[in-house]
Amino acid sequence: MKKTIGMIALLLSLSLSLAACKPATDATDTSAATQASVASSEGSGEEMDQMFADAVKGKDVYLVEDIAADDSRWEKTVANCGNYKLSNREAQIHYYMQYLTLVNQGYAAMLGLDSAKPMHEQESYVSGVSWEQFFLGSGVDEFHQYAAMATMAEEAGFSLPQQDEERIQDILKNMPEDAKNYGFDSVDAFIQASFGSGVRLEDYEHFIRQYFLAMSYENSIFESVEPSDDDLKAYFDAHPEEFTGLDAETKNVNVRHILITVSTTDEMSDEEKTAVKEEARKKAESLLAEYQKNPTEDHFAELAGQNSEDPGSKDNGGLYEEVYPGQMVQTFNDWCFDAARKSGDTGIVETDYGYHVMYYVKQTDTLQWKNLAKDNYAKSVLNDKIKEAMEKFPLTADYQEMIIGSLPAQPEPETTEPSEAPAESQSPEISEAPKE
Repeated sequence: MKKTIGMIALLLSLSLSLAACKPATDATDTSAATQASVASSEGSGEEMDQMFADAVKGKDVYLVEDIAADDSRWEKTVANCGNYKLSNREAQIHYYMQYLTLVNQGYAAMLGLDSAKPMHEQESYVSGVSWEQFFLGSGVDEFHQYAAMATMAEEAGFSLPQQDEERIQDILKNMPEDAKNYGFDSVDAFIQASFGSGVRLEDYEHFIRQYFLAMSYENSIFESVEPSDDDLKAYFDAHPEEFTGLDAETKNVNVRHILITVSTTDEMSDEEKTAVKEEARKKAESLLAEYQKNPTEDHFAELAGQNSEDPGSKDNGGLYEEVYPGQMVQTFNDWCFDAARKSGDTGIVETDYGYHVMYYVKQTDTLQWKNLAKDNYAKSVLNDKIKEAMEKFPLTADYQEMIIGSLPAQPEPETTEPSEAPAESQSPEISEAPKE
């Protein structure tokens, strides 16, 4: 399919993923990308297979070609949870969002997903489950979490914060202009280009309202957690696997460095590579000698700004603040956390990046394990709350009645720039949508 599909799909998905309302936690994340991440690190055996009920595998193909937007099958309620119903129209949004998330986070190629081939003809990493079944099952699981948490929020008297209501209104307000700029004659056609032939603006609005309510409520739970020092220490002791490289005593540090990279190519001979490396080492030694003529932190920062090849710190005088044990590569880390280290110490460290002229600023008061424990403790509380909601409001789903529509052909977009996505986006562009 044409690249415009990816642009449109990305625009719509970013309006959710960058809404600044999702908690800083994976919690009980049911997205396909998260499940893929787990699979890539833990395998795809029986435990992964259990995520998908026999129901989703009971139907080989969910795709219905050339189904009209007003076909009555779209109105069919195919799942229920708490105060919410899932129609075939909204199920499409969850389905395609699962695909977009997987591709956008870089797992598609790693898992062998080919968007040029029909999803129902490709087996996913879960044995016996096609990618079509996988995305649909993941999407229905996602609906369960959103609907359960939104229902719990309503029962608790939690209302959508005004700033989130304003974000929703901004999303909806910009759609007519974006649709026009991409060459569509209606907002519905614009949405259907990303989420299938049965989806309308009202379905998308219902989806994002449920999403915002669920995520805002999760945020409120996450932010309300205030563990005591005893809670944090108990969590730290009970979950050592989450604190690899950290101990209860080592504090963070501030350091400056000047990076001199070693730029070699495979075409170079060993002698040429050695010469390049030696040149970089001599430059690092020369800079350290230059610093020694005026051994102050300000002078070091000036030299870093003029000479460092690290774009992440060059403009800040080579400064890295709150560096914690295990954050940097080994030799850099070992230098920073040498027990004898004191303010004003300098040296040269070699890493795979090149040579680093080092300057030790100070030890801070921050215990990284405590920061991490606070975050992970709050995640565990939220995770328990999500599980409680999903158990209190169980899902009923009828996969036999579910259908998926294909994506329509794309018009050529106008040259006018669409309204900008939020500036904080760092997501890569999706090149194409899946072929059903």
